[in-house]
Amino acid sequence: MYLLDTNVVSMLDPRRHGHAPALIDWLERNGSSLFLSVLTITAMDAGVLKLRRDGKTARADELSGLVQAILTDFDDRVLPVDTETARHVALLGERSHRQPIGLPDLIIAATAVRHGLVLLTRNMGELGRLAIQAHDPFVSLPADQ
Repeated sequence: MYLLDTNVVSMLDPRRHGHAPALIDWLERNGSSLFLSVLTITAMDAGVLKLRRDGKTARADELSGLVQAILTDFDDRVLPVDTETARHVALLGERSHRQPIGLPDLIIAATAVRHGLVLLTRNMGELGRLAIQAHDPFVSLPADQ
């Protein structure tokens, strides 16, 4: 079971499918084993709002539709930040205090830890320092679930 980092979810944008077709196929085959942090939805919505602010309404509409499709597809597999997750954020933050990691990344990593999920991320350089279960699916794909 896996938690998808925002940089992996971004590949679900049809404009990016060509960048990682094997990953897209893997995501489709393993959909029921995949989870999201609510923070990924926050990041995607923030991107849509920025596009609207910049007057790029057509692209904003496309991405807004993608966010809605993701919410529909993932339904009850979008994980909230609850008290236990928040406490894991503090522990991971302390673990990385000498080279701080941004709060959004800590929240996503803590969500994976709290739910016993492997974090799929392209950001192993930073998140790999947390000593959590993490894997870069752009380097190699995990086995099918």
